[in-house]
Amino acid sequence: MGGLTIAVLAVALVLSGFGAALAVGGGGRTVTTSLTSTVTNSSTGSPFVVTLVIATNSVYNSTEGSQPAYFVLGANGLQSSQNMSLPANRLIKLVIMNYDDGNASLNVPNDNVVSGTAGGTVFVASNSNINASQGSSGIVITGGQTVSSVPAVDVAHTFTVPSLNLNIPVPVSSTVVAYFTISKAGSFLWFCETACGDAPMSTPGWMTGTLVAS
Repeated sequence: MGGLTIAVLAVALVLSGFGAALAVGGGGRTVTTSLTSTVTNSSTGSPFVVTLVIATNSVYNSTEGSQPAYFVLGANGLQSSQNMSLPANRLIKLVIMNYDDGNASLNVPNDNVVSGTAGGTVFVASNSNINASQGSSGIVITGGQTVSSVPAVDVAHTFTVPSLNLNIPVPVSSTVVAYFTISKAGSFLWFCETACGDAPMSTPGWMTGTLVAS
């Protein structure tokens, strides 16, 4: 597994400037949590921005070896995604930067379809649809596309919250931007719905965790 291309890293930087009880997940797994990662914004009039990074080659243990994992990009660097505190009844801008360049089969066939976001779409920037040129004021980035689904063969991971009807497919080597609102307070299980390894898929802070809305 490799990293993002320079083009995807560049567009990710640009994108940042644009303007209950715990549930039981797929396969019957129950998630318990203890740590909290919080991302804050100073203005309640702007979207609440959360940036997640999917990194590869994190060592799960000596038996499982390297596994992919979701991290929260916070003020002090990468933090655990085990618990994420978000505001209820406020527009949330979710940016997912995926460094995983390998696809994975979907556990649920329709999980390549976007749901629960504003307009039922996400914006995707990848190394196949972003171009850059040198302009009078510096580098100019164009490209990306707004989609309501991703070809199943291109999906590496998903960010799925069944109780919120939220599903965001994440293509290989890409940056995804989605907008959504959590209309009620509570704790909501999130997880990845691709076959990306039994260990990370069942362990909080790797490919599953909890959104805590208040």
